[in-house]
Amino acid sequence: MIGTRILSGRAALAGASALAMMLCAASPAWAQDSAPAAQPDAQDQDAATPDKNEIVVTGSSIRGVPPTGSNLISVTRDDIKTIGASTTADLLATVPQLNSFNTTPRASGGGAGSFAPGLRSLPASATLPLMNGHRLVASSTKETNPDFPFIPDLAIERVEIVADGASAIYGSDAVAGVINFITRKRASGLEASVRYGMADNYHNFSASGLFGHDWGSGAIVAAYQYAENSHITGADRDFRVVDFRPYGGVDTRSTVCPAANVAVNTTAYAIYYATPALAPNTQNKCDNGSVTDIVPETQLHSGYVTAHQDLGDRITLWGELLYSDRKDTVQAPPPAGAGASGGVILYNIPGFSQNPFFRTPPGTGATIEFVQFRTDNLYGADHIDNRFRVRAGNSSAGIDAKLAGDFKLSVYGIFDWARNDSYLPAINPAALDAAASASTLATALDPFGNGTAPAVVAKILDYAGDLTIHQRTYLGAAKIDGTLVDLPSGQLKIAAGTEYRKESFRQRGIYGGAQVPETLDRNIKSVYGEVFVPIFGAGNAAPLMRSLALSLSARYDDYSDFGSTTNPKVGVNWEPVRGVMVRGTYGTSFRAPGLRDVAATVGAYYFNAAAIAGSTLRDPSRGAAQVDTVVLYGGNRGLQPEKAKTWSVGADLTPSFLPGLRVSGTFYNIHYTDVIGTPGGSIAFTDPTFAAVVFRNPSATQLSSLLSIAVPVNFAAGALPAIGNLLDFRQGNFGVRDTNGIDFDIGYRKATKFGSVFADLAGNYILKYETQLSPTSAASNQLDLGIPKATVRGTLGAQVGPVTGVGFVNYRQGVTGLYATPTGTAEYSAGSYTTVDLHVSVKLPDVGLAKGTELSFQLNDVLDQKPPFFPATDGVGGSYNLGRNVSVGLRKAF
Repeated sequence: MIGTRILSGRAALAGASALAMMLCAASPAWAQDSAPAAQPDAQDQDAATPDKNEIVVTGSSIRGVPPTGSNLISVTRDDIKTIGASTTADLLATVPQLNSFNTTPRASGGGAGSFAPGLRSLPASATLPLMNGHRLVASSTKETNPDFPFIPDLAIERVEIVADGASAIYGSDAVAGVINFITRKRASGLEASVRYGMADNYHNFSASGLFGHDWGSGAIVAAYQYAENSHITGADRDFRVVDFRPYGGVDTRSTVCPAANVAVNTTAYAIYYATPALAPNTQNKCDNGSVTDIVPETQLHSGYVTAHQDLGDRITLWGELLYSDRKDTVQAPPPAGAGASGGVILYNIPGFSQNPFFRTPPGTGATIEFVQFRTDNLYGADHIDNRFRVRAGNSSAGIDAKLAGDFKLSVYGIFDWARNDSYLPAINPAALDAAASASTLATALDPFGNGTAPAVVAKILDYAGDLTIHQRTYLGAAKIDGTLVDLPSGQLKIAAGTEYRKESFRQRGIYGGAQVPETLDRNIKSVYGEVFVPIFGAGNAAPLMRSLALSLSARYDDYSDFGSTTNPKVGVNWEPVRGVMVRGTYGTSFRAPGLRDVAATVGAYYFNAAAIAGSTLRDPSRGAAQVDTVVLYGGNRGLQPEKAKTWSVGADLTPSFLPGLRVSGTFYNIHYTDVIGTPGGSIAFTDPTFAAVVFRNPSATQLSSLLSIAVPVNFAAGALPAIGNLLDFRQGNFGVRDTNGIDFDIGYRKATKFGSVFADLAGNYILKYETQLSPTSAASNQLDLGIPKATVRGTLGAQVGPVTGVGFVNYRQGVTGLYATPTGTAEYSAGSYTTVDLHVSVKLPDVGLAKGTELSFQLNDVLDQKPPFFPATDGVGGSYNLGRNVSVGLRKAF
């Protein structure tokens, strides 16, 4: 199946024949045939590395050896064309093992970095993206784990996903697995591609070009792509629901609206009056999600160039550069008025304060009122635009030298850089409160209309977050690999390498009215090794031992900020008889704390006892007598790495009695500990794990010590009253995740007189997914809290001469979760979500202007399937895609 090829490390046998079995993949039919997926097309054939044994497959450091014991999901360039994907996000949305499966191209919040889905419902930070086996730079405002690359579509050769722990090879972040984007190294001539698509209230467009020149001893490939899409707001989708009272839920509409609400009892605000009529016991309510982007407006430029040159028979120089420039405009509702409750207090008291815009609800005679409102009138629009610009570059260069035998030495360096500029409109709470208390038309706030003077508006709005973040990665590395000895069972191969990496994070700018500089540098020294041992093979096969191979790998990483970690992995491939491969792995993996996890500005927040009483910061041990509290949120320089133990067992069947059939299944298990997070809710006061971060009746020394590392956010330093609770809720290593499940892939391809027919069914089924806020807290079953158990993609198609037609069925099992009711919470199960996609491509005759031209037509979500209903989260049970959308495309080679 396109996007879900599950392969299995069949090259545990001797030499190239076994590797060919491992890498076999379809042409346009997505079923195995004699052409190996890892081998470039004829026009891209790399003369310098024509042997399949020269190819480094994702998940192994040794040329010619795929990840022994692990399953490998491979998407070839022909697959990508047939899918109709024009961007990285489109492509990854077709893989059922990824969290982004069958969803919108990018969720709103463009400043959060590139489109970065995780594997098997684990966080994106647990999956490592690579380009040609190399780490990538982060460009996010919130996370500092590597981002997925925006590679021009014509430059992608294939994508390989190792759905298994891989820190023994790649180091940090490869807990759930790795996604490796492999680019074309050779091409000749010019290629171009253009695509236009549209859905309800939406359109997208992309155009790309590629130039390649091959002179035998070297080659150059350069590609460029421009892509854009319009935005989709909540109001653009009629299936959204926000008032769930008819379904036993609650009304989730906001009372912070463009039309204000007024309360005159400033102690409890028991009675509200909705403007403009100000009738008692009425409230204006609004759907803030209607003006919120589901998909932001985006413009993307990306360019890629790679070149290599042989210097004689033994030396090759090479280099590559990927650069992308992305602009996201993310629409959101204007912010609420000041304060947690979204409003201000107005006075009409002579001699104290008399706001000229004060409105007295009829019959109340009020002189003090609380006004709850959204700031549309100040912005002059029903929305604001959060703007992000992300520029990222990933570059590498090196030299490969052939040594004795088939050993090769590679020495290379990497320089990656990123800049993220963010502009986030916000309200100045001090200026808003001052205007609310002012007594003249020239200085006062009008929360009911457009009466606020322009100069006052300017002061209130002069509070936007304006941030620039620079991130850098420098790496120097050397690796040697090759055949150590020839055995009757095959070639015993080894690899060893070392790396030195430096990462830096710099933030400058204003947020929350204050300068928020953040700086962190980190150095990592690493050594790794791998050995591949064929025990049985072609030269010494025995009954039920047609082949047996063992892979051992390990990596040592020494971090300058938290210390060292060692992660081993063992993999086994056993072929008892032809056509049956049994495999398994065991290893450990880790994720180093992100630079933002460590260095994010620590803010100190003060809450008085009255505010604490009704919040999640309420201390159960104090009963009704809550106390003034200070809470710290932000980064923590004492963080340790997240850790995981992973194992898997699987089997692959390619029966000789039914050529073209392949069946693959893998059971995986992940035990993930020391997960980084923030203590939350009342559990922090009762769970012994958090005893070290809860200080009841703190001493002056304890208080001053923690405040010395924080920025006071809502209080003035030195003006605090006596503090009863001091809570250090910075990031910490608290969480535990346990998950297991099954990946599967069943495919069949058959040649016919007219071409071929093919079918595939692939997906992921989660058997267990439990989380704990700490090792001593109760386990929570996430399969009952919104995670789908099954995601499946089916493929059925035919190739008839120059025409290829394919249908896809995408299935996500319904989710179960909790929703709010008037008396607490209840459980609700949403239905499944199934969509159908169609793709047709036609290669025009190779004559005249039509030569090298291919036309395509794609219709996704043919039935315009509405997402399943759930009485919360906009009425949607899980993520959803664009709805019915159609696109047309043209590709041409010159």
